[in-house]
Order: sequence, then structure tokens, then C-alpha cells
Amino acid sequence: MHLQGVPDEIMCRAFPTTLKGPTRIWFSRLTPNSIGTFKELSAQFASHFIGGHMYKKSTACLMNIRQWEDKTLRSYIARFNKETLSIDEADGKRLVEVFTNGLRKGKFLFSLYKNDPKTMSEVLYRATKYMNVEDALLA
Repeated sequence: MHLQGVPDEIMCRAFPTTLKGPTRIWFSRLTPNSIGTFKELSAQFASHFIGGHMYKKSTACLMNIRQWEDKTLRSYIARFNKETLSIDEADGKRLVEVFTNGLRKGKFLFSLYKNDPKTMSEVLYRATKYMNVEDALLA
């Protein structure tokens, strides 16, 4: 909008259409006519929501993820993958080590140690095959 030379009034009116959830609630609670320019609106928005910024974590944070005794391999993989999304510059080999470290003792862990996988793709492929066999046996 800045590049097109759109006036502040229009930018201020268009801004709330992009908001959802808590940001929309924050905007609706602003005192009417309390903001004069889009720059003021931007500054207030940034100062209010700067604390909610998600900072990237290191691979060390994944060391706390474990496959619990009463949980399936599928649920462990889901939690692990969700956490890896917040990791900054995750090294593939390190991810394999951390993932393997969090597995509970059993046939799948033994198979990983037996044929050392090099990438997370390989681990997840083998895990999928293992889970499909488990599902077939349960059915």
C-alpha cells in the first residue's frame, strides 16, 4: 500500500480486515479516534504484540521429548515433528540422534540401531513401515 501511495486513512481502515483472534480483539478495544496515522497504529500494534514473538529454539530443546510407555510411535513422531518446526537450522544427523534417543526400548529402536539411518527422511520412512505393520497386526 505504501508503494501505491495509499493514504493513511485507507490503510488504517484496511488494517483490521487482516486481523484474526487476539489481534482483532485488541484492535476492537482501541479507543475510537485515538490513532491519527498508520505509523501510530503500526507502533501500537508492534509494542502490544512484540512479547508474543516466537523465538527459534536450538536442537537441545528436543532432548526433552520422549516416547512415553503408554503412547504410540505415531504420537511420538507427531510431537517430535511439531517441535522441530520451532528449531532454527536443525542439522539432519543431529535430529536423527535426538529422535532415536527419545524412543522407548523396543523392536523399532533395535532396528534403527541395527541399520543406522543417516537422515530423518529415512527414519520416518522406516517408522511408517513399522507402524503399518503394527496396524496390520492389530487389525
